[in-house]
Amino acid sequence: MMNNQDNFKKWFKKYFLGEIAVSDRVKKVFWGVVFILGISLILIIDFIPDNIDLKVGQVNRTDVRAPRTLTFVDEEKTNELREAAAQAVRRVYEEDTSINKKVNERISMFFSDILVAKEELEEKEDDEGTNTETGTDIADRQESIPEEKPDPEKLILSLEKKYPEIAKESIVVLMETPGDIIEQIQDETIRISNSIYQKKFTPEDLPKIKDEAVQEAMTLDFIRELRLVIANILEGTLRPNMIFDQNATEKNRKEAMEKVAPVTHTVRRDEIIIRSGDVVTEDDIKILEALGLQKSKINYLSIIGTIILISIMIILASLYLKKYQQEVWADTVKLVFLEVMVIIILLLAKIIDVLPAVNHVYLPYLLPVAVASILISVLLNTQMAIMATVFISFLSALVFNNDYNVALLGFVSGLVGIFSVSRVSQRNDLVRAGFNVSGVLVFLVSGFTLINPVDNWWNLLGNIGIALANGVLVAIFANGLLPYLENIFGLTSSVKFLELSNPSHPLLSRMVFEAPGTYNHSLVVANLAETAANNIGADSLLARVGSYYHDIGKLRRPYFFIENYIGNENPHEKLSPNLSALIIKTHVKDGVELAKENKLPSQIIDIIQQHHGTGLISYFYQQALEANIDSHDNIEEGDFRYDGPKPQSKEAAIVMLADVVEAAVRSKNFNRANLNRLEGLIRELVKEKLIEGQLDESDLSLGDLDIITESFVKILAGIYHQRVEYPENILKEMKRADKNDKNSNK
Repeated sequence: MMNNQDNFKKWFKKYFLGEIAVSDRVKKVFWGVVFILGISLILIIDFIPDNIDLKVGQVNRTDVRAPRTLTFVDEEKTNELREAAAQAVRRVYEEDTSINKKVNERISMFFSDILVAKEELEEKEDDEGTNTETGTDIADRQESIPEEKPDPEKLILSLEKKYPEIAKESIVVLMETPGDIIEQIQDETIRISNSIYQKKFTPEDLPKIKDEAVQEAMTLDFIRELRLVIANILEGTLRPNMIFDQNATEKNRKEAMEKVAPVTHTVRRDEIIIRSGDVVTEDDIKILEALGLQKSKINYLSIIGTIILISIMIILASLYLKKYQQEVWADTVKLVFLEVMVIIILLLAKIIDVLPAVNHVYLPYLLPVAVASILISVLLNTQMAIMATVFISFLSALVFNNDYNVALLGFVSGLVGIFSVSRVSQRNDLVRAGFNVSGVLVFLVSGFTLINPVDNWWNLLGNIGIALANGVLVAIFANGLLPYLENIFGLTSSVKFLELSNPSHPLLSRMVFEAPGTYNHSLVVANLAETAANNIGADSLLARVGSYYHDIGKLRRPYFFIENYIGNENPHEKLSPNLSALIIKTHVKDGVELAKENKLPSQIIDIIQQHHGTGLISYFYQQALEANIDSHDNIEEGDFRYDGPKPQSKEAAIVMLADVVEAAVRSKNFNRANLNRLEGLIRELVKEKLIEGQLDESDLSLGDLDIITESFVKILAGIYHQRVEYPENILKEMKRADKNDKNSNK
């Protein structure tokens, strides 16, 4: 089983992580393209419809199911309701107070013209009745007055044209009525008009108002013909005093239409839209078109929009990585790991999206975004995890038809997961993180459910159950995937480092029994390295665990190293300096081999390989020079140097410094010497490594070196302290007290 895992890891690294002869830029571009295509395929696959081409009235031959959950607006029914709401709005009218005056003026003008016409006719009749002149006088008069005399029919016709709203019969009656009576009729007509205009009435009310005017006119104390005349005049001249306001009415109608909520229909995933044997209806066609199934039309606009959103998100994420996460950006393996985590969560989202709907629960709340957040935080860093959480949450909302409640839930759960693993000391902490996610999501999902009116409390209970299940999935996936991701991508979590720091680890157990001196030396180096790394902001856990294993190569030949000598025997006295140097520097190579055999993380292997850099094994080099005083040219300095490389990280450089300082201080026997020289010695050793160039590639600054030196001094001063010399009389008193204690115990 283990061999199969190793073979898969090698195959995956070679063909998928790019361990082939191509540049890092090509690898990065290749995996970026694969990543974009993968995300795009997951998000746009729903926009590619099935082959369905049905018509209204056609008999369906197979069950048609909804490929996804969708809520859509029925535009036709919505428009019908809005039109009905607009028609139900009452017309808006504005009172015109000048209408009464205009009507009265019209009535007065009519009666005035009647009186003028009557006067003209009466003058004509008087002239004909009182004419006693002779024929010659009459002829002379006719020659002096050429105007024609008024014709009653023409006068009536003229009045009829001028006042079309008044019947000819009324004009004829008034022409035959005495003038004083006409004035009375005028007064009564205007009085009734003023009475009518005490009310407000619209064009719709006008027929009723005219009826009231007629009824009132018929009660007057005139003969019937005159009462009918008054009624006719009022019917013809009355106008509504409430004028229709077109703009205000349209505004109210528009507001009424806007208040009408769209008629929506929700179709659940796997719901049968049309059963086999059913006749296709217009409503069925609407649902098919809303789902994009009818006539196999591909929604190109939605696809383009989705790709634009994906591109924007990826560009922003890339800029963030390049500017603020350069270590991740420069490492193809870490980039692929991030991409894999995104794809895993989106695939889970798609799986949840295609699951059949379950009563009383909203399945998208089950998406465990916090899995990616936790694993990225543990295997990379917190800042990277937060950025990835935002990215994944946004894309998850697109999977679920732009449901940004899902995005908020994913973001919050991811943050809770990140905060929960800020200090991981064991794998059970990942389980605790899952429970924390469950607890927070219970409240969040409850809030989502209660925002809308709750018509079924089972929905609330069901969604709370989904929130709890989300946390359980987070705990299961995070715990289960972590070791596989560590192994495949060569990433190491703090959990792995803590497991390696356990003294029961096989390599450390061997050191205790086979190389106890080296083991004790490694413990002191670990204390020095951890404190120094913590003080300069480096990875203190990596420095400590790397120190535990930095000398495991000595397990191959432990008795050749001074800390493991038995008695005063020195095995190097029987060997040449060249062979001794070869044995000493081989412990680095042996350590790397042992680390690989025991599958130690690459960071630990790097520390083992780099903790001596290319330093000179000066003791045996000097011996070789002294043994060949006459032929120094035959001594190759390279034979007495470690193979390197120089420390490539701060942690490896710190372990190098801690290693050389601890060995030197121990060899000086500072527990009996003056500790005032301790700081000077440590600073001199650090300075030597700096001058040799061993720290050039480690990114340590001069300020860091000063802090490291102070950390070493503080720790070593506590270990190799000066013992207090007690006076002789106090020592005798202590022995006497000890003897008395023993006698009393007997």
